[in-house]
Amino acid sequence: MTAVRRALELCVFCPKMCRFACPVSEATSREAFTPWGKVSLAALSGRSPDPSAALAFGACTGCLRCQTYCAHANDVPALLYAARATAVRAGSAPGEWGEVARKMTAAGHAEQAELVEVYRRIAQEESAAAAARPAATATPTPGPTLDPTAAPTKTASHDAGRPRTSALRAVAGAVTAMLRPAVDAGRGGPTLFAGCDALAAGGSVVRDALAVARAVGAPLALAPEAALCCGLKLVEAGHPEAFAAHAARVRTALLGSSRRPAPVHLILLSPGCARAVRERWPALPDGSRVEHVTTYLSRALAARPDLRDRPPLPESAAYHDPCELARGLSELTAPRALLAASVEEVREPLRCGVDTACCGANGLLPRTLPAVAEAIADDRRRELDACGAHAVTASPACASALGAEDVVSVLARWLGVAVEQAR
Repeated sequence: MTAVRRALELCVFCPKMCRFACPVSEATSREAFTPWGKVSLAALSGRSPDPSAALAFGACTGCLRCQTYCAHANDVPALLYAARATAVRAGSAPGEWGEVARKMTAAGHAEQAELVEVYRRIAQEESAAAAARPAATATPTPGPTLDPTAAPTKTASHDAGRPRTSALRAVAGAVTAMLRPAVDAGRGGPTLFAGCDALAAGGSVVRDALAVARAVGAPLALAPEAALCCGLKLVEAGHPEAFAAHAARVRTALLGSSRRPAPVHLILLSPGCARAVRERWPALPDGSRVEHVTTYLSRALAARPDLRDRPPLPESAAYHDPCELARGLSELTAPRALLAASVEEVREPLRCGVDTACCGANGLLPRTLPAVAEAIADDRRRELDACGAHAVTASPACASALGAEDVVSVLARWLGVAVEQAR
């Protein structure tokens, strides 16, 4: 509480030095929607915020860009999520936040789509595919292999003028593979926690992730049906107690009811979910690992020099860093490494890396202030369009907001295992 109070005071007395960093205040030009304005309203409202103050608390995507430019690294989203909880208790919260809690209690997720049906289709497809495969391990994806005893040769693709993988990248990949293998001994097999955003979008990126993982020799199991959503939207909707209960239920579904469960290895498609499981869930068993799918796949690909030497797709990609991946998880390298292997050129918009611009998809902004969320997405789309290449990202929510392709789907096309291609 002392840390929260100090952060609140630092924000209130700050001369708005991070104003330009907030996508909501920039899109609306409203002083009340600046980080300073929102936190000041939270401090002034105390335990009785009115509906207008509650709406201001909702004018945050949780993108952490303001924290990047804060001299004190204040976590403004954490302050505003606490303020949202106060608004819920005071009865002044927007109706959309209550609907999230009701839907989550009834269905285990907060989406309009029937996620259970999507999940079951994917699970059935996986079961059918597993039955069709030989009992032994799957055959690696065909591609040029590297024999350390053989003399260097040129493939037909290289003779045709396509760029060859640099020796430096090959060495770096090999070192990465030795330092940290994709699958650890003594831990449960890697499990894909698809998440509500990916399932709500139809599940194609879930299918692609499973197919790519098999192709690179690091297959993933699908998390159980009871684990459809990590529950982060409950935090964003001001229901921390409901989140704690939901997280405990999903954790039990993943670990079982044993009093001493084995460590787990969870792979998530949504970076926000990965951070929520790491930082907000009850602690997982010692030795567990939680990581984003790009981190997992880049490590697996580093162990496959035959795949790294495949010719890339003859196209360029403009990469959008998801806020939660770049700032929340500090993962900048893995998605770029995957794209560098799979396409000829990776282009960067003006705001990228830890300075990446928000797409407006998170923090429940599309439900609380949908017009503002769309304006933020439009602004980011213009930046990506200026790159002159199709947009690619590493978050299902960002992909939906921007009309972008997921890095995992690009990999699936590169490896020839894209589910939509196969149908």
